[in-house]
Amino acid sequence: MQGRHSTATSLRLAPLAAVLAAVLTGTAGAVELPSDEDRVLLERKYRELLAEIEEVERQQRVVDALIVRAEALGELRGRGAEPSEPGGAGPQAAGPGAADGAATPVVAADRQAEYEEQQSMPELPRVSSEIGGVLTPKGRVVLEPSVGYSYSSVNRVAIEGFTILPALLVGIIDIAEADRQTYTSSLSVRYGLTNRLEMDVKGSYVYRDDSTRSREFLRDSVRESIFNSQGDGAGDYELGLRYQFKRRSPTAPYLVGNLRYKADNGTDPFEIAYQSQLTGEPQFSNLLPTGSGFKSLSPSLSFIYPSDPVVFFGSLGYMWTQEDDKGKSVDDEGNIIGFGVVDPGDALRMSFGLGLGLNDRSSLSISYALDRFSKTWIETAAEQEIAGSDATVGKLMVGYSMRLAGGTPLNIAFGLGTTGDAPDTDLSFRMPFNLRK
Repeated sequence: MQGRHSTATSLRLAPLAAVLAAVLTGTAGAVELPSDEDRVLLERKYRELLAEIEEVERQQRVVDALIVRAEALGELRGRGAEPSEPGGAGPQAAGPGAADGAATPVVAADRQAEYEEQQSMPELPRVSSEIGGVLTPKGRVVLEPSVGYSYSSVNRVAIEGFTILPALLVGIIDIAEADRQTYTSSLSVRYGLTNRLEMDVKGSYVYRDDSTRSREFLRDSVRESIFNSQGDGAGDYELGLRYQFKRRSPTAPYLVGNLRYKADNGTDPFEIAYQSQLTGEPQFSNLLPTGSGFKSLSPSLSFIYPSDPVVFFGSLGYMWTQEDDKGKSVDDEGNIIGFGVVDPGDALRMSFGLGLGLNDRSSLSISYALDRFSKTWIETAAEQEIAGSDATVGKLMVGYSMRLAGGTPLNIAFGLGTTGDAPDTDLSFRMPFNLRK
């Protein structure tokens, strides 16, 4: 086809070439000059030739743009051209349709559509395992170290007595104040199974420091009693899967399904020894646990809806906690010792918020998370459903993401407790690193 195109072009240029040759050799007088009709034909063919040259240049620019886009796509996904599978049909053995380039545009179109879809997926500051960030591309490994700090303070007033008048109490008032500080360092490893499915494994190290101060009024002494306790060790490890569903339309939100499993390898609270002071007074542990003591499974569905210049996001999930036998025995007097089967209850979880891109290297997000935990059930308790064991944990979170000079994002999240059962405040830093294949 290329040969036929060259021959046709040569035939159309023959009159023009003859005139130019005559002028250059000085034999213009021996050559018959073209007529008016021939000149019109020559000018038309000349314009056609210029149009063909412009079309070739335009096609060349399109090819150059496709090459640049393909290189950017390979750099984005951390891999070059797909190699041929052993014994399979790779680029060199694409089949009968490969000769005319029919297979190549299809593959390029598929990759271009996938690239555009991934590029349009907004990246948010990662404030939790379910919210923030984008999925890891296929074959990519991401290491994400993080450190966190949490602080909570609880004040408890216990009154034992009776009132004679509304302002006159006869009895004992016990005031206790507990300050809890928790330091956590963790490492998450995320791997892209496909471009829509990733898995991650997370391990952590926990250090806890509690200080309890109590004072008893209306007794012979008002001396404060202070009890300190610490605990450190491995926390519960976690295993998670995230899957991004295909969008039904360009205006539909991005939907991501999450499934997270938490083990119970950390120090069990029910295995901690307790220290008793005086009869009838609270017992304080001299060693703090680093785990929850229960296995749990948390399915959730999160959405991300871009609406320039902000991005709305949220999630709805449920946490199922498996009950566990913490052991029980009977002493010589027939009293039951131990807890028996303990079910800490399940939780309904939800969150929502918005993200805002400040510039091409930083973004800000504000969100609110609310968890509602059901009551704890203990086999050996007088009333097996423990009154007051249900809890509502609400937290306002502010996240900030900034890309450093090397392109690595630094995610900072700050949380503020809004309910009495939530920690007063917490702070976390995350910095993911891509390991290119």
